[in-house]
This record gives sequence, C-alpha cells and structure tokens, in this order.
Amino acid sequence: MPLMSTCVARLGSRYSIILDPIRKEIQYGSLGLMCQKKAEMVVGLDDGKGKFTALPLGKKGKPFDLVDQQQTMTSVSYEAHSLAHGVKMTMEVLAPFWPQDEKTSTVPAYLVTIRVSHSEGIRWTRPDESAKRKGVVRFGIAMPGAKVSARAKGGLRLDYAVVAGKRRKFDPSDPRARKTTRDGKSTDLLLPLAGAWKAKKGALEVAFDVSREGASQEFRLALIGYMGDALLERFGEPMALKYASAWKSAEDVAAFVKAHEAELVRKSAIFDALFSESALPAAAQDLTAHAFRSYLMCTLWAGRAGADWFSVWEGSCAFNSTVDVTYNEAPFYFACWPELMEKVFEEWSHHANDAKAEHARRLVAERNVPGFGSDTTAQEIPFEDFAGVILEHDMGAGWTVNGQSYHHPMPVEENANWLLLLYAHGVWWGREELFARYRALNADLAEYLLWSDSTGNGFPDRGVANTIDDATPAVQYGRDNVYLGVKRLAALHAASRMLDAAGDARLAARCRKAVKVAVKTLNAGWLGDHWGVCLDKSAEGLFDAWTGRPLPYKVLPGWDALSLYTTNGLFFLLMIDDLPPGLDRAKLSLDLATALEMTRTPWGCSHSSTDKEHVWISMNVWRDAAASYLGGNLLAECDRYWNAQLRGNAAGSEKANCFDETPIGNNLVWYPRGAACFALLLAGAGLVKRGATKAAVKPIAPGRWPLLSLADWKAERVPFAIG
Repeated sequence: MPLMSTCVARLGSRYSIILDPIRKEIQYGSLGLMCQKKAEMVVGLDDGKGKFTALPLGKKGKPFDLVDQQQTMTSVSYEAHSLAHGVKMTMEVLAPFWPQDEKTSTVPAYLVTIRVSHSEGIRWTRPDESAKRKGVVRFGIAMPGAKVSARAKGGLRLDYAVVAGKRRKFDPSDPRARKTTRDGKSTDLLLPLAGAWKAKKGALEVAFDVSREGASQEFRLALIGYMGDALLERFGEPMALKYASAWKSAEDVAAFVKAHEAELVRKSAIFDALFSESALPAAAQDLTAHAFRSYLMCTLWAGRAGADWFSVWEGSCAFNSTVDVTYNEAPFYFACWPELMEKVFEEWSHHANDAKAEHARRLVAERNVPGFGSDTTAQEIPFEDFAGVILEHDMGAGWTVNGQSYHHPMPVEENANWLLLLYAHGVWWGREELFARYRALNADLAEYLLWSDSTGNGFPDRGVANTIDDATPAVQYGRDNVYLGVKRLAALHAASRMLDAAGDARLAARCRKAVKVAVKTLNAGWLGDHWGVCLDKSAEGLFDAWTGRPLPYKVLPGWDALSLYTTNGLFFLLMIDDLPPGLDRAKLSLDLATALEMTRTPWGCSHSSTDKEHVWISMNVWRDAAASYLGGNLLAECDRYWNAQLRGNAAGSEKANCFDETPIGNNLVWYPRGAACFALLLAGAGLVKRGATKAAVKPIAPGRWPLLSLADWKAERVPFAIG
C-alpha cells in the first residue's frame, strides 16, 4: 500500500503515536491525541562512511529508494530498500492487543522489530558498487522539550512535562468547570530487547552485517510511555490512568514487557489473523485495521479507589463517549469486550437531565462555551418543560468529564440510542438483569420519547436535532424525520421489551401502542421506491439548533430526497432478530438499494440525494451491515471508503487525519466511529444471537467468518462460520 499517515495506540492508556511519513514526522507523547508534540522517529542505516539512510518518519538522512507500508489490526510496518547500502530493512511497530485481557491491551508499550537482510537490488537495478551491507541500525525519538539520558540497565530514558489539554477560563459558577491540575510528568523508555543496542548521541545503535548472500538479522526493542499523575477530572475529582494501578513506574512496565514479550507477540498475531484470514475483502480489512487503531487512540481508561471509568473521545471533537458515536462504535463491544460497554452504561446513567437540570445546563453552556454559532444570550433561553429525562450528548470534553460540553442536546437521538444499545446488549450477551438495574432510567427515557410526538402520528416533532450535524436542514431538523422516526419506534419497541421484563407492564403497553402508530405512519409515507427524508415537508416553526433562528423556508428543500439512514435505527434489532411488527423487509431493502444508487459518491454515499458534499464513512459501513442482515452484500463498497482514507492520509493530504470520517466537507478526523467496521464481520457472518447459548449464522459470501462474539478469549478459542 502507499505511504500514508496512520497510528498505533493502546486501549485506554492514551499512549498513542501518529506515524506521518507524508510530512516526515510523528506525533508523540504519553497523553496521546491532541496532547502530543510533533517529533521525529529516527530510524535508519549508517555505514560509518557518511551514508545515513532513514525511513520517512524523521527529517534526517537520505531517503530509501523504495518504501512500502503495510498494516494489521495491531501493527504498522515499513519495508524499505536501499541501493546505497545493498540491503532491505523492515520495521514493525506492534501495539499488543487481546480481547478481555487488560494487561496485554493496556500496557503502555510498543514492540518494535527491525530486520535487515542482504539485497540484490530493485527490479533490474543492482546495488551500488560501494554498498558495504554492514554498519549500524539507528533508532531514536527526537522530541522537543524532552530530556534524553542513558538508562542504567541499557537503553534510553525520556523525561518531559505533559499538559492535559488547553487551559480555558470558565465562569466560577459553572459546575462543569475544571477544578484540578492539568500538569504532569512523563517518563518514557527506549528498551532494548534483542541485539547489542548501545546509546549514542540520544539514540540507540546496533551493529549489523548482512554482507553474505542470503544473510538476515533481527533486532528488537520496546517503546514505553508512562504518566502516573491523576490528570483526568470526573465530577471535580482527579483520576489516574488505570495502568498506573497495575504498574507503578516505567521500570515496572519494562519488567513486564521483558517477561511477557513472546506472549504479547503471539496473542497479537492470532488476533490479526482472525481478520487477515477472514472473508472480508482486502479493502475492508485495511479499512477495519486503520479504523480500529484510530478507535484505540481515542479510548481513555482511568481508575480511582477501585472504580473504573472508561470513555472514548470523539476524535477531533474530543467529547467523551458521545452517545450517538458510541452507538456506531458498539459493534466492537458486541464482538470483543461487553464489559467496556457496561462501564459506559454506568457512566451515562449519571448524565440524564430532567427539564430543570437541562435548562440550567443550557444557561451555563450559552455563557461559557462560545464558538458554536449561537447568538442567543442566556437570558433569552426559554424554559421548556418536558416529560421524563434526556440523556446528555456527551460527558465532557478531553480530560474533563464534568458534564456535557456540546452546545445543544439531541434528545430523541440519544434517548433512542441508549434504549437500543442496552436492549440489544442484554439480549446478545444474556444479561437481561441490566433491564431491572436501569428500569427507572429506561422509563424516564421512554417517557421523553413518547412526549416528543405532539401530533400523535408516532413520529417525533420535538427534540429532533440529531447527530448528522453537517447535513441539510431537512436531514438535521426536519419534523417527522424518517431517520429519527424509525430510530424512535425501534427504541420504543426495545423499551417495551425491557419494561415488560422489569415489571412495568403499563408503560410497556404505551410504548407498544406508540410503535404500532409509528409503523402505520411510516408505511403510509412510502413514495413508491423509497421513503423521503421527512414525512412533514413544512418548515413552519422549525429552528436552527446552532443559531436559535427560524429556518427561512416554507417548504423544506429535500424533504422527499433519498437517504442512507432509514435502516440506521434497526441494525441492533436485526442482530437479535427482533424487528417491530409491521415493518416490511422488502420495502426496507428496496429503499436501501434505491438510495445507494442515488447518493453514491467516489468516497461513499452522501447524507441524501440532494446533498452530495457530505459523506460519513461509518454511516455507510453501518448501512452496509444492515444490508447484510436484509440479504444483501455491499462489501465491495469498502473500496470507496478505503480510497477516502488514502485521500485523507496519503500524498496530497493536508495533515495526518488517521481515520477520516468525513472526506469532503467536515473535519471529523482521528475518529473512533470507524469501529463500526466490526459490524461487517458480525453481519457478514449473518450472526444472530439471543443470549449466551442461542446463535445462528448465515454468511453472505464464501470464506471464513470468525465468530468473535462466540469466542472464549481466555482459552484462545474462536469459532468460524464457513460460507
């Protein structure tokens, strides 16, 4: 594959590295995303005669003649050929991972393997006559502000200050304002593992000699980044990253890596093979690997007094566990790690507001979170009473999680997301006891969804601002929006099931009645070969959630356009084979196929057929997974999504974007939502699961489909479905 920017990352430990060969640099630091510094990874060959040839991850040295890049779920590697040296050099940076194995997946360390081998040239070009095929391999991290020193036990140590995000002034009355320090210190190690590495001028060097034909040598080291200070603030209290409870220092991490190196490598190789040997086409494999590592870069796992806290940043937006983003990330939890999803459920349960609490939050937001385009003052915000509660859009931004940071709520969207996620999670894993644990919250969220329909037609007309926040007004604010209407009816169906299980038969019956009305309204809105974006084409009384101003239309442009979002709210119900009665699978399939043709761009499908400038990659993946459960096979569309990643990260890209959610008109980059790619494996296998002991499969294409949700990860046993 061509050289492109991408990343390696650890689960929850923040220690990520953005590898950017396009600009010949890396972004490095133990706090990870948006707290990193531009640095250089100096990796190359020196023959001692003035010939230093380096990988394009730093600005020193001459370039190799040919460099290729490859990736797996857990690694990024470079294969480089030098005529001047007469060698081929490969470097692999491995980020160990194994599902449900906390130490393997969170240890703040990377394993770096460098191989040097004798080369007879490139194509028909022979190596230079002066090529010695021996010298030293050099490896170092050149980072501004870092103090580099030799480690007593061998290797190098980097010490530097870290700051957990920008310092901003807030109104002292703001309960969400940060109260604790943002400042800490990091200690990183360059740790030799195999080879006689020696420290020299702030880097490590090891001698190589592959002058004999067929000769090859391998050297290994580890990169370790350790920051034990309590820099996460949750509801005003500091928390340290969870790994600091398992390893008290960088030296502790070093001891663990040395003792478990073979295990870390072996488990990661097995995990990689589950995907590389799967029936997913090459573009889908590359997309999934690139997306997975970007997702890991956004994860944050902290702990205090025995209590864990896990969240996922919304990439460039940095919001913690945005509910609508988690909705699309969740296939990773359904495939590999249900306990992480349950940690997020618990956190979200403390971020639900009734009408009074939401009004107070909005007053603070208008006063202290400028820059969202609103010209409404705090005094002008009217109090809106509503039934039940609404889930906050997020739990805070960056390293501060004291409450929602996003400008406005998305009540119908987020309430529905919770109900669908919790219901599917409980059924999928056989954990229906969660329905009773969250009975009161489920009831309050459902009450709001019922309240959101003021006309009685089963579709929401209140609280309809939604996640598709760069779309046309019809998609983003329209009443009787089909995307939200279908998601709401699906969520109320889920709520009825959970409420019945928890003993609230009366509210469950109200939910079922609302679902029945909504399905009837949806079916009546069929336009022959698709549903439009909205069933109500009037713009009267609609307001822009960003500005607070009325929309300047009588009729919403694009109300009858085609959209890829009709099935968005149904995916989890398809996974557990529990669609609401009355939904027509044939019409759902036709709507999906018609919209596919009318919204397709070079990078994927746009929000609607009247808006070809806005594409969200994960939403396309989501639609494709739903199509698999409806009997289709859209895996070939991954070619477009992978091309979008190359566009955003290869030569010509404006910066290192890693997973690029929005290749045209937005800046949703370094994005975690690409973890939706795990749905391609679940749906491609046709895996339907009802509890811990009931499952069925129906692969959509020939090949091997790993059934990740049925794996026994501790025993290292993963079943496959053969298509």
